[in-house]
Amino acid sequence: MEEIRSQATDQFIVTWESSLAKSDNYFTWHETIGYVVAKRDDTNKRILLSPRVPEILEGMQCVLNPASVGTHPQTPDTNDEAQKPLSEIASSTCWRSAHARFAMRCQPPYLHKFSVSQLALEIKSCLKERRRILKSRLQPDEMLFSISQYPLLGSEIYIDGQGESNGPLLRSALLTDRCLNPILPFTLEIGGIIDRRGSVPHTAVPIFRDKETTWPFIDTRVPETTLDYGLLMTPISSNTSKDESTAFAEATTNKISNFLSAAVPENALHDGSLGQNARQCGLDGRSNSIMLPKLTHPLLAEVPSAKNCIMLDSPLFGIGSGGVLRVALCAADLDEARILYDQLAPMSAILTALTAATPIIRGYLTARDCYWDVQCSTVDDRSAQELGLVPLTTAKGTLLKSRFGSIDTYLGPSQGSNDLAFQPEFNDCQYTYDSSSYWKMKESGVDHLLAQHVAHLFTRDIHFASERMLKVKGNGDSKSQNVDGQEHFKRFLGCNRQNVCLYPPNTRAGSGWEVELMSLEVQLTDEENAAFLTFVVLLSRVIISYRLNLYLPISLMDQNMARAQNINAVKEQLFYFRRDLFGGRDSASASSGRILRPGSGSNWHTTHSHDAGSDRSAVRRHIGSSSPDTAEYIELTIDEILNGSPRFKVTGILNIILTYLSTMRLEYDVEQELRRQLWLVRKRANGKLCTLATWMRKFVQSHPAYRQDSVVSPTINYDLLRTMSDIEEGKIAAPELLG
Repeated sequence: MEEIRSQATDQFIVTWESSLAKSDNYFTWHETIGYVVAKRDDTNKRILLSPRVPEILEGMQCVLNPASVGTHPQTPDTNDEAQKPLSEIASSTCWRSAHARFAMRCQPPYLHKFSVSQLALEIKSCLKERRRILKSRLQPDEMLFSISQYPLLGSEIYIDGQGESNGPLLRSALLTDRCLNPILPFTLEIGGIIDRRGSVPHTAVPIFRDKETTWPFIDTRVPETTLDYGLLMTPISSNTSKDESTAFAEATTNKISNFLSAAVPENALHDGSLGQNARQCGLDGRSNSIMLPKLTHPLLAEVPSAKNCIMLDSPLFGIGSGGVLRVALCAADLDEARILYDQLAPMSAILTALTAATPIIRGYLTARDCYWDVQCSTVDDRSAQELGLVPLTTAKGTLLKSRFGSIDTYLGPSQGSNDLAFQPEFNDCQYTYDSSSYWKMKESGVDHLLAQHVAHLFTRDIHFASERMLKVKGNGDSKSQNVDGQEHFKRFLGCNRQNVCLYPPNTRAGSGWEVELMSLEVQLTDEENAAFLTFVVLLSRVIISYRLNLYLPISLMDQNMARAQNINAVKEQLFYFRRDLFGGRDSASASSGRILRPGSGSNWHTTHSHDAGSDRSAVRRHIGSSSPDTAEYIELTIDEILNGSPRFKVTGILNIILTYLSTMRLEYDVEQELRRQLWLVRKRANGKLCTLATWMRKFVQSHPAYRQDSVVSPTINYDLLRTMSDIEEGKIAAPELLG
């Protein structure tokens, strides 16, 4: 593993060096959208998942092999076909397999050049044409959904031809192996997550408590070996005796119980204080006692036990089992990519709340509207040592987050930049990086922040290596390869998925440095997906054109991400946001973002965190609710963030975008269509239009068969999905959702 990690570092250095002399003269972008295929049984009023996606893709002449998993759109200059309207080249869409047999992904064949008229007039029609093509391949009783998660996945009956659980591939009590796509990289990745962790990852999702919900709620389908916070109570190794396992369980349970009673007030369940206390209060015992992890994961930090939670027991719940909506922005050069990476990260929580679409998991209403934390937890491959559950013996140190999650550090500007918006204090959370990789990059000329970011990726292990990878010689030989040799590095990239990701230039496709926004949830209709794609692309152009400053301390961004997933977060939550988006870039304001924080020790051989002082009551002077006119960050509603607030002198992101558009000489039909798309985002932000999660929750709670017990029965699910399909096809109106 260390040799592959070293070779991956060399490959990054080669890519970085080759990119210094290149700069694309235009911005491009592309989207990734995922779908779920279901099968309708009108006789029994059931809608189950259809495992026919591999067969469907084969019929569309999409080769099911490892090479097709990681395809990338080509640059628009490579083919005359790319100059045609998008709807005309939809037939050339790159259809790709997902980890689950019932899900798939698609990307455009070519990168989109930035064109306002294309955003206005072609994106939506292209999405519609793709959906039409895909539906034409379905059987009469099959349905296509762009949803982030099938509501009954993991319930008693959820997929056609279900079979038995606890199979050799998934090792899950809830999901059968029939769910898993039999493509080797997918099976190896799922198995690698389980094997590296040493057990099947368990995730606890708080159930929504309705009037008749059984309380305390106990998930009877979960094995008794599960522990609070979704961690396993089973022995860490096969050599661990039953007595040792029992002692381990009792000690850990006692520590959790003592900690909760001492540090967490009874009313702190949903006010966010538990997560803060969990980070600040030590759980030190004797030197040979079991150490609990710092509970930085919002989902796991807020639930006091596995009681009153829905349990999940497979990585497939979080990877490749539902629809996605991702936007990749191909920057002109690395400098622009770093700006987009840093400035889009604080927006990720806002977009998560705006696109909330997952209120139902395993046939239960949950106390969340989004799937982000669930996804991050289900693919958590950290071992017991890395979690801090047992003393370190073989692991290098503890890791504070899952391999999927929010970013830990900003990239900051390149060396020599005059941009003073970034301050080191913004990276105010503890994070780890691989020191060997870091120093190798530093010696090759990579600046501190970028080297630190890449070295942070190398704290994870890849889950499998191909025979070809293992045959590549070390000792720096990979550095002599041509710049296409990125296989090792890209494999490490695949082990890390944050709310914003940075990818190196794809030399085969001809694209430059790429920033991908990962935190959106896919929407039900093509109109909604097109609107959010348009919003993100225009936002990226506004960030570059107006040099917006959206920086937040990482700790505040993490709090925003936790709040974004709460029920009806758009209307009921406040989010930290920078008040003045145009300030902070000159020397006069460059030092105004310092943060006073409790100190924390290193959990790795190399750890950086910008902490000062130990007084827990220290006031962060950049947040001043009593003086919002001078505060650098204030808590705002999403309506105020996007639409502006005269009270707090906040311009509003959408107003800035409209100002940007007004500087262009747009055709009337282009301008009107753009305003129509942005109108949907504006109305979603001010609550005039609801999120899909809110709509689904309301549908279930008003269904005649609903017993106010949080249970979404197969009959309710049937009516729900039939109605959603009719809305997507335009057969029935949904003014509260679409206007």
